[in-house]
Amino acid sequence: MNEHAQEKRAIGRYAAGLFCAGDSIFIDTGTTTLFFARELAQHTRLTVITNSLPIAGCIGESGNRVFMIGGEYRPDSTQNVGTLALEQITRFNAEHAVITIGALNEDGAMDFSIEEAEVARAMIAQARQLTVIADSSKLERRGLFKVFPLERIDRLVIDRQPGPELLAALEKAGVEVHLVPQP
Repeated sequence: MNEHAQEKRAIGRYAAGLFCAGDSIFIDTGTTTLFFARELAQHTRLTVITNSLPIAGCIGESGNRVFMIGGEYRPDSTQNVGTLALEQITRFNAEHAVITIGALNEDGAMDFSIEEAEVARAMIAQARQLTVIADSSKLERRGLFKVFPLERIDRLVIDRQPGPELLAALEKAGVEVHLVPQP
């Protein structure tokens, strides 16, 4: 949680400003999405669907509607994963999915956990728009599991400009890149 905390907090604050009252949002597990949820909790009349216990608590305490996805609980990451989680996700249709990733390069978004990749894919399949939030340590990296291609991303919120090859690939894919001002 402390690694790149300042950048993640700024990303979360900026990304929360992209949403408004009445939105329905899938939010997956991650430290960046937890910073986002803390900022998003200041909004009202949201509906959030998540597999993350801390995110559910944060959003729920502010009076917003929260659906907690069940499944196999992983205490090390305070999230629910597995077949039950994937099945429950298919019962929802949200306007947005806000996903964090382990790696992003010209080939797409990747992760290092198959369970987290599966949950992210399921959430994205049930959402109209995808916003990816990630700090720059995730850029130009490779992960073990491909989650989705660049073309699926609507908005990318990051703290620094990607390198020329990745930036060209994002532009070609039609991704709206949001650079977060540094504090």
